[in-house]
Amino acid sequence: MRLLAVMLSLHCALFTATAQPKYERKDFSFKVAKVKDAEGNISQVYFRLFVGKQFIKEYTFELTAPLSEDIANNVGTYSEEDLNFDGYPDVDVYLGYYGGFSTNTQHEALLWDQEQHQFVYPDGYAGVGELMGFAEKKYLIHTGSDGPDHRVTSYYRWHGHKLQHYLDDVWAIESDDNVNFDDLLNYPLQRYDAKLDGRIPVIIAFQKNEAGTAAGYIYYPKAKNPAPIMIVGSAIQYNGKDIYHFSEFQPDGKVSGFISLQHSGDGRWDDKVEGTWTNPKTEKQMKLTDVWFKRESTKWFTHSLLTPEDPGNIGREYSFQQWRQGYDDYMGGHITFRAAGKNKVHFECANVVRNIAEGKSEEGRPAVLNGNVFEYRDVNECGYGFKATFYPKFVVLSSITEGETLNCFGAFSAFDGIYIKVKK
Repeated sequence: MRLLAVMLSLHCALFTATAQPKYERKDFSFKVAKVKDAEGNISQVYFRLFVGKQFIKEYTFELTAPLSEDIANNVGTYSEEDLNFDGYPDVDVYLGYYGGFSTNTQHEALLWDQEQHQFVYPDGYAGVGELMGFAEKKYLIHTGSDGPDHRVTSYYRWHGHKLQHYLDDVWAIESDDNVNFDDLLNYPLQRYDAKLDGRIPVIIAFQKNEAGTAAGYIYYPKAKNPAPIMIVGSAIQYNGKDIYHFSEFQPDGKVSGFISLQHSGDGRWDDKVEGTWTNPKTEKQMKLTDVWFKRESTKWFTHSLLTPEDPGNIGREYSFQQWRQGYDDYMGGHITFRAAGKNKVHFECANVVRNIAEGKSEEGRPAVLNGNVFEYRDVNECGYGFKATFYPKFVVLSSITEGETLNCFGAFSAFDGIYIKVKK
C-alpha cells in the first residue's frame, strides 16, 4: 500500500508538472487600470497579463510623483517593442513626466523570456528615463541636461535581465566635437576622480572583463606634460567589495607605480572607495582621498584595451620590468613570437621576477591560437603549461598546470605576468 501511495503521489506530481501551460509571446494581451491616492491623484498603475480571457499575473507600478487626473491621460499607455534586441517584443509602460528636461519621463518594462516562456521584470530599467535603442549596436541611450550649456548622453546595455549603465558622455551644446564611443562599449567604464594624499589630483579610468583582467589609464592633470599612462591588472570580488590591483606601465614596459583599489557600493558617486598608489623604487605610499566614482568618459580613453586581439596583429615582443629592491635594478620578463602559419606562433619566454623561468615552443609544435588565446602544455618537456591571452597592447600569461610542474624552473618561478607590447 505504501508503494502504491508513493507511485500515485509521483504520478500526481508528474501530471501537475507536465500540465503547466507553456505560453508563447503572441498569446498575451494586457489591461491597464489607474489607481488614485487619497487626494484623488493617479499614484499607481495596475498592469495585468492575460492569455485569452484567463488572467495570468498583475504588476503594480508606482508613480514617482502622483499626477492629477487631468495631466495623466497618457499614464499607463504601453508599447510592444523589442527592448533588449533578442527578437521578441517586450513591453514598455509609460508612467508620466516628472519635470525638467523633456526626456525625464518614467517608464517600467516587462521583458519576454523565450526560454522561460514568460515575462520577467528587469532590473535597472525603471528610473532611467526616455531611452532610444540601437538594435544593430545593441545599446540604448538617454540624453538629458547637465546644466544650461551641456548635455549628457548615457549609454546602456543589457546583461541578461539587467540594464547596465556603461558610460556617460558630457558634451557642450555649442561644440561640434562628436566622439564615437562604439569601441569603448564592450564593458562598463569605471572612473575615479581623486587626490593622492589630498594634494595631487588624478583620474583613474578602466574597464574589467569576465576573466578578471582590468585595463585603462591613470591621468595626472597637473603634470608638466599631462598624458594618460596605461594601467593593467586584476579584478576580484571579496566580501562584497571589488578589489583591483594595477601596475602603471610606461611604453617600454617599465612599471612606474602600483595602484590598489577597494570599491564598495552600488555604482553611485558616493560609494566607499579606498586605495593607494605606491612608488616601486622608494616604496613610498600615498592614499587616495576625495574619491568620486562616476562613469563619465574622457577624451583620452575612447578605445577599449580589452578588445580581443586579432591573431594577425600579435606583436613580435612583449615585456615588463619592475624594480627589485634587493637587486637595485629592474627585473621582469619578456616573450617573443614568430609566425608559424595561420593562427600559429612559436614563442620564447623568460621571466625572472622571483627566479629564472625560461622556455620555448618545440620546433614542429607551435602554439595554436583559438581566437585571441592559446594554451601550450609540456614546455621544455617537463609538464609545465600556460595560457596566453592577447589584447591590443599587452598579453596576459597564466599557468594552467599544477604547482609541481613549476619544478621545470627555479623555485616559485613561472611565466605568469602582464607583458606589454614593445615591438609590433
